[in-house]
Amino acid sequence: MWKCEHAGPGSGSGINLCLNSQLSFLKYQISFRFPYFWRMRQIIVLLSVVLINTFCFAQHSISGTIRDEAATPLAGATIEFYSSSQAAKIIAAGASGHFRIDAPRTGEKYLLQVSAIGYRDQALALQLQGDTVLSIILTRAGTLLKDVTVTSKARLIEIKPDKTVVNLADNMTIVGNSLAETLGKIPGLQMNGDRIAIPGKGEVQLMQDGRLIQLSQKDLVNYLKSIPAGNVSKIEIITNPSAAYDAAGNAGLINIITKRSKQQGYNGSIQASYKHWQRHPGMDITGNINYNSGKWSLYANANMFRTRHKYGFRWEEYYPDRSWIMSDTGDYKWQDVMITAGADYRLSQKSQIGFSAGFSRYFEGGADYVRNHFYNGQGQTDSVLTTYATYIPLAKTQSYNLYYKTKLDTSGKTLSVDGSYLTFYRTDESDVTARTFTPEGEPVDPSTARFYNNTLQNINIYALKADMEFPTSVAKLQWGGKINFIDTYNNMRYYRVTGTDKNYDGQLSNEYKYTENTQALYVNGSRESGSWTFQAGLRGELTQTSGYSYTRQQGNKNNYIKLFPNALVNFKKDDQNSFALSYNKRVRRPTFWNLNPYISLLTAYSYYEGNPFLQPEYNSNFQLQHNYKNKLTNAFFAALTNNGFDDITIARVDTNFVMRTPKNFVNSTRFGISETYNFSTIPWWQSNNLFSLYYTSGRSRLDYVEGRKGWGAYASSSNNFFLNSSKTLSAALNFWYQFPEVTLVNQSDAYYNVDLGLNAQLMKDKLSLNANLQDVFGTSGASYTTVVNGIRQKYAVLQLNRNFSLTLIFKFGKKELQTTEHTNSNQEERERI
Repeated sequence: MWKCEHAGPGSGSGINLCLNSQLSFLKYQISFRFPYFWRMRQIIVLLSVVLINTFCFAQHSISGTIRDEAATPLAGATIEFYSSSQAAKIIAAGASGHFRIDAPRTGEKYLLQVSAIGYRDQALALQLQGDTVLSIILTRAGTLLKDVTVTSKARLIEIKPDKTVVNLADNMTIVGNSLAETLGKIPGLQMNGDRIAIPGKGEVQLMQDGRLIQLSQKDLVNYLKSIPAGNVSKIEIITNPSAAYDAAGNAGLINIITKRSKQQGYNGSIQASYKHWQRHPGMDITGNINYNSGKWSLYANANMFRTRHKYGFRWEEYYPDRSWIMSDTGDYKWQDVMITAGADYRLSQKSQIGFSAGFSRYFEGGADYVRNHFYNGQGQTDSVLTTYATYIPLAKTQSYNLYYKTKLDTSGKTLSVDGSYLTFYRTDESDVTARTFTPEGEPVDPSTARFYNNTLQNINIYALKADMEFPTSVAKLQWGGKINFIDTYNNMRYYRVTGTDKNYDGQLSNEYKYTENTQALYVNGSRESGSWTFQAGLRGELTQTSGYSYTRQQGNKNNYIKLFPNALVNFKKDDQNSFALSYNKRVRRPTFWNLNPYISLLTAYSYYEGNPFLQPEYNSNFQLQHNYKNKLTNAFFAALTNNGFDDITIARVDTNFVMRTPKNFVNSTRFGISETYNFSTIPWWQSNNLFSLYYTSGRSRLDYVEGRKGWGAYASSSNNFFLNSSKTLSAALNFWYQFPEVTLVNQSDAYYNVDLGLNAQLMKDKLSLNANLQDVFGTSGASYTTVVNGIRQKYAVLQLNRNFSLTLIFKFGKKELQTTEHTNSNQEERERI
């Protein structure tokens, strides 16, 4: 129960309060990057305009006390304060149960979520008319707290105008999965191999707690596999990022928000998994602990992963008078160790500071066995080339983050500063032996070629950002900036092996240094007016790049500035229907390996070579969306790709030699519709479904690469079945089907995936048992067809994704009721390693 006393003018009307357990609100994450101001005059002028007269608006406050039924003050009770025009605030009541919230605007609607350990939550919706004083009384929880928890589980997906939020904190069906496995089960996301995309819209950049993960696609998947899904609070699929976000990501951003308990005392969990990949066993052990006392909040996580697995691909080239087919099967042992730890300290009621550090080491050693069959025009075997290669890679990563956040006054003005450093160090050794055989299996002499190479890659990334949040009576304003410095060094040395002698090969070897510095400024504004919400922003990024090959004694430099606008208009027709129109411009930058002009031998006749002249790809995205009751969402979307890049395989009719390299060569247009339906009417069944239909036209700028156009479609269904009334026993059935589609200039065949899962919660949710079978029918491998120089090429991923896992999780300490979130600074740079 609660009482309200209105202390401001207009007390005759008072304020309108009502209990409400659900209220949508917009949450903005802001990033600051310091620029070279003399190069950014246009953006500085824009920022100067929004600063004028912003201090001239009156502000009001909400204050009060929190007590129990015996009128005892509840010290440390938590108040979560939400509004549509500013970021969420989380404060704690003082020793006397007193709290104060500085609200930005009169006439605006707010939600207060009040909670304390052992008491029932209170949700208070109000519309501010002036300074307001509340007297809130919380009642003992009894058994109601458990009911509230069950209710929160039902709302797995929240659809908002600019993003879709998938809540994982209480989702029992993902317990025991890695984050990589979980992403593949989320409706609206497609994960196949090392490709993460929004179906029909393109690939996305991944963030963890607001920082872009700068790793290569393969290393990124390895990293995601080391994170237990139980450590994740929610996943945000941000299809229309505001200017406060980095501009990276074709179709948007995926923000992975990890749990950070604010429960006083300690709690944690231990997770142990048995993995069975193809015919090989493996293990996965994870532990995490949180400890909060007074102003301090400490946390740590550790993970160790070991398994053995196989993967491979099939590559086909069809010439007018002959063909060759290459199959590559790899057998690898995989060992990962990852440790993260951090601390937050509350300097005062207005300010806090935090530090975190992370360390990881992974090893993925093994061997590839390649068979390359050459056929004549009659389809008869002409010769067979075999290649056997062993690999010993070892990678180490260290990351550090320091942040500071403070409230500048009582009106809601907030300043945050965030600094990050990441270093990635990797060494590789490999031995390659290639031999040619006749159709009868006899070796052709002299045809044996042996190579040895060792590779070193060292990447250092420094990032600093600052954000300002400035609410006014006209609009909520945000501005900020970011600077980052990237320094990479690569040294690949090849040796031709004859007997026991190794002779250095300067033609294949390469020593390469690359630097990239970016300065960015942004401004963003949002305003709510009745049923309408408006949001617009502009981000400017100034980039300088420099690459130099010491071996080839050649280099290149770039210096450019790009603007990235975004806009969103949302209309809430009534409590059941809302409409949103959005636009944003995004960029996809090459990975550091793409830019390195090194040569990587696949066989004696095929190799991969980087391209130091590769340029970024730019994408413009439009969407019109209708949402009905947060259950049915209809959308029309269009995407324009300019200066697109992709790996292309260059083969010539007069030779069997084949080179694969990335190039900027394609412009693309895609438009389509998507339908999302969330079903939870039946108490024991939750179902989230997606269907997308789209048309793609890919136009090649190279006369020897054939363009493509055509229709594509994607369907998925994620289903959770609760097998008892307490919902402690559940089963999962997840399915997706990718119809044939065109991506840039590639035509893919159809492929699909089915996953099964079973979960049991025991000992009052302290013990969890989970079983999962991924890719039940072994059908999730994709295949693509392209035509280059009139030669049809086909690339297929071998069907080696099926695996089984059995996981046991034990939770200890005080039960977690709430978590906090913090966003950091350097994620965009991490996904390009």
